[in-house]
Amino acid sequence: MPLAMCLIICLIFSKGSPTDMPIAVLNDDNSSFSRMFVRDLEALPSCSVKYNVTSLEEGRQLLTEGKVYAFVAIPRDFQRDIYRLKQPKLLFYYNNQRILIGGIISKDVTMLVQTMMVGLDATIRSKRGLPMDEAIKQANLIRVNEHVRSNPYFNYQYFLSIVAFGHILQIHLILTMLWALGTEFKYGTTKEWLKSADNSIIKAYFGKLIPYFAIFIMLFAILFGTYFIIMGIPYTGDWFMGILSTLLFIFACCCVSIIFISINGNFRYGLSNAAFYVAMGFAFAGVTYPVMVMPWIAKAYSATLPLSYWVQVMIDQSLRQIPIIYDFKHINSMLILSAIGLLALIRLKKLAMDEKRWYQS
Repeated sequence: MPLAMCLIICLIFSKGSPTDMPIAVLNDDNSSFSRMFVRDLEALPSCSVKYNVTSLEEGRQLLTEGKVYAFVAIPRDFQRDIYRLKQPKLLFYYNNQRILIGGIISKDVTMLVQTMMVGLDATIRSKRGLPMDEAIKQANLIRVNEHVRSNPYFNYQYFLSIVAFGHILQIHLILTMLWALGTEFKYGTTKEWLKSADNSIIKAYFGKLIPYFAIFIMLFAILFGTYFIIMGIPYTGDWFMGILSTLLFIFACCCVSIIFISINGNFRYGLSNAAFYVAMGFAFAGVTYPVMVMPWIAKAYSATLPLSYWVQVMIDQSLRQIPIIYDFKHINSMLILSAIGLLALIRLKKLAMDEKRWYQS
């Protein structure tokens, strides 16, 4: 259980809230006040100004690609309008797909704006002859024009339900396929299994896989039909990409199961290790807590989960209308996981021919 101990220790000693999350800033004013505001953004514990962009489109692109969690656009004449008390609009885009991150960044940026502007506005009014207490009462804040880049429906059920479905089905997919392979070792029938497939581990494995693969495809079809059609949950993106990612998700989960049984050919140990592997998938899928700011061991664990990639594609396509080109990286990741699992078939065949591995309880 070394992996379990590492993850538990990591969680105990990791920070309670994410910090230094990357954001992008567009400073169209480039005044002394706007530069001071950017420095104050950088000083926030939750934010790190990683990109200084030159256009709104560039900032939105970074947000769409997941390279930043928020984008702040400072308009032209920002400083001049402040001193004229004209209430300049500060554009603020943030990714509210992740509950924790969206809430932290939105709260910190809003608090920063309010703190700065109440004092500045009151000072300007007092210099114009108003008593300070009256100036504070009349102080006008900058109007923050917020654009929620993800979760535009403000309904966390929409994407949390997808993660929950995927998490439960990932558990069933991996453990079911591991059971199908592991029982051959448990009952000492691996040679007969290989013989029925002309001694080809590829044929033997896919012979096991196809019936379960078909069953889970039907299960997903029922799930999608109920969720998106009968319940009317919005799906605004590309259906082809959603279906492709789902097929690859099923296949990747089935392939990952090979790794656990091929470690030592022991059904019980393989089942125990796989159960731990899938148990924390929901927490590490990168939905409520971003992978980018996780400790390295948690990032590594998240990268091994097919769920992490499938969830991103499904949320991108069902809620965010992200161009499919940005989701091919998740498709490639699931293909890589599948390939790694299939490579484990080499060792699985070797163990299957070893009679010492049979009948282990």
